Amino acid sequence: MIIKQKIRNISTRVPVWVSAIPMVILFTILTFVLIPNLQKLIGNMQLLDTSFGGYDAAYVHQLFDKLGNNGRKAYLSMELFADIPFICLYVLTFTTIIIRLLLKNDQWNSVLSYSLLLPVFAGIFDLIEDIGIIGMLVNKELISTGVWKLTAVCTNLKGLLLGLTFLAMLLQLVGLGLNRIRKY
Repeated sequence: MIIKQKIRNISTRVPVWVSAIPMVILFTILTFVLIPNLQKLIGNMQLLDTSFGGYDAAYVHQLFDKLGNNGRKAYLSMELFADIPFICLYVLTFTTIIIRLLLKNDQWNSVLSYSLLLPVFAGIFDLIEDIGIIGMLVNKELISTGVWKLTAVCTNLKGLLLGLTFLAMLLQLVGLGLNRIRKY
């Protein structure tokens, strides 16, 4: 309970925009600059981070071959300097939004308060995925050890948990709207 209270106190004192604005800026750079540059090299293939349908060792080898040495270096840089900071920002932003919505809807002490763990676990799986991808980018021999299996599972879990995070925020927003309508 003490930890929950500290989380509440911190999240209500820090404005959401402190993490949301850098998150949106970084998302924009990833979406419109970094990923399209890599996409030019790989054609119709998907980067591992966005391959929610899963992949195997042959796919990873084919992707890395298409990227070439310079593409792998660019992918590595993107993972280290854009994707990992983005994870931290989205976890902070989405968790803060969920906490504030729970408080506004007077559901902080309900079972729904566990929904604030959704972006945290999504971030954990995203980080594990990135560590695995970075490892494979640095040492292609790791692909044959099965690291790709872990990264593929983490990609799918990240996608699922982010979807549930957005659903939790949407439901909280709908609840907030309904509460405001009832007051009038």
